[in-house]
Amino acid sequence: MEPEFPLNASRSQPTPTPILGARACTNCARVKCKCIYRADGITCERCHRLKKECIASSSFKRRRGPKRSVSRAARLEEKLTELVSCLQAKQGAEERDRDETLGSIGEQAGFEPEADTPSVASLGPATATNSLGGITLPNAAKTAESEISFPDEPSTSEAEELVKKFREESIGFFPFLYIPPHVTSHQLREMYPFLWLNIVCTKLSSAKRRYALGDQIRSMVIQKVVIDREKSLDLLLGLLTFVGWAHLQRKDKPYWTLFSQLIVTLVCDMGLHRPQPDGPTLCAIGKDNDSRITNVFRIRTHEAQRAVLGAFIITSQISNIFKHAPGLRWSSHLDGYVSNLSQNSTVSQDESLVVQVRMQLLVNQVYDESWQNPGSGSSSPLYISALRSQLHDINRHNKLDTPAKNHPMITLFHHYTELLISESAISKPAMPWNEPDFRRFEVYQSCLASIKAYLDVFFSTSVAVLGNMAFTSYPQVVRVMKSLHRITTVQDPAWDRAAVRRSVDLIPTCDKLIGTLEFLRAASNLASPDGSEDESTNLGLGVFRKMRAAWQSELDSMDAANTASREVSMIDGGLGVFATSTNSWADPWLSNVFNDFWE
Repeated sequence: MEPEFPLNASRSQPTPTPILGARACTNCARVKCKCIYRADGITCERCHRLKKECIASSSFKRRRGPKRSVSRAARLEEKLTELVSCLQAKQGAEERDRDETLGSIGEQAGFEPEADTPSVASLGPATATNSLGGITLPNAAKTAESEISFPDEPSTSEAEELVKKFREESIGFFPFLYIPPHVTSHQLREMYPFLWLNIVCTKLSSAKRRYALGDQIRSMVIQKVVIDREKSLDLLLGLLTFVGWAHLQRKDKPYWTLFSQLIVTLVCDMGLHRPQPDGPTLCAIGKDNDSRITNVFRIRTHEAQRAVLGAFIITSQISNIFKHAPGLRWSSHLDGYVSNLSQNSTVSQDESLVVQVRMQLLVNQVYDESWQNPGSGSSSPLYISALRSQLHDINRHNKLDTPAKNHPMITLFHHYTELLISESAISKPAMPWNEPDFRRFEVYQSCLASIKAYLDVFFSTSVAVLGNMAFTSYPQVVRVMKSLHRITTVQDPAWDRAAVRRSVDLIPTCDKLIGTLEFLRAASNLASPDGSEDESTNLGLGVFRKMRAAWQSELDSMDAANTASREVSMIDGGLGVFATSTNSWADPWLSNVFNDFWE
């Protein structure tokens, strides 16, 4: 009996349906056509119709995730949690690397900040460090500038001798840098190539080679500092060397004020004049209380502190001489540098630097016109007494008996500071004095004593040592002679001019200074291997010869006429004014550079 079928049922083959869970065959997938398998499940309708081999692709079972019942905020929190976990894992790896680096530094530095025990003694010639006498950071790369050669640079043996001379003979006059005795010229060049270039340029005996290197250095300064805006301790130290002994360079255009301002710019751009930020640094994320990070990374090295204090000295002196631009401004942060070097440094040279800085602060106060009495041109007696007390405290707390503090520069600068303080007490009254004043007599006597002490130290110093004086030492000598002329020719009933000439005669003292400078020039010319003429002392010789001629004429007229018309009175002269203006000098360069200083 045949089975019964509904009336509307078809007796044909059942309609093929897609097989769930199967992927399209390779032929259908290639043309992106819907793949419907036949009832046998072996071939699809398209391949069967086109009589192609139906090759099934690998089966793929689509996974359907469970329905999310959590909110969108919960899903976002879950993603944030995953991101935080990744960041914490990365930070942990960085902290482990930093701990390893700090451990290696701590083994060398002993976790003592500003240790001045030189660490370059054990370094090979190819190893570079970032400090001459402080902490040596490992894996410091050699600078590319150390491989640059210059046409007039000295040989290796000659450079070694020049660096030694600078360290032993010159640096005492301007102790902004400490070079350990065992640091070779090659190591110094790898550490600070620009500083090395300035040192060898300063000490070259040949004036021709020195001028050629000096021209290259000036071009490099403009290119690096002004155009490229580079800033580094190497550039700062090199500039301090170049300006510190600028009188040894070519005398074509005055550039001291310009380079002085570049020194101030470098210090400010590097942030050496202010405290470092207290917030977390890149190398101290997550460990702000780590004392090793504080000691190694956040405290200025002694090398940088010396450079900043040296910048303060040289820029202040140039500002006081030429009065074109202010020097580096003093701050309480620099007080910390002075205290740190005084208490923690084991380098005897730093004692000389600290004394010079403290006396320069007193000199700056003397030049500060805001402390002068209105209309009198002088400082108040109370202020003068305070300055003298501070100078006395410097001598008492810094006993000038050690070799560093007994350097001629320190002694000369002390008498020079004492002279400026005494001179600032002289007033310019509205009418001439008719009666002697004991206070004015004390001021004149104090000035004479300081002048005599200064000149005694200067002339007792050997010529070989005087040849290493810094540039700013020469204007100090000029100022002392200017003061001697002042008290020799002043008209005041309280003062005996003849007694001054019996103690320190102006014209013979000028002759002695001129003879000293002529000896220095002759010795420099003889030491030059190529016979080139050294012009480093010509500036001083020209100044003193013209001053001597003017002063001799003035004294002859005073002695012959014996009248007050030719004398420099307190009303007409004022403090520190010459009887002869420099505008009549034949050399326009000398007039341009020194006119502001004389007047």
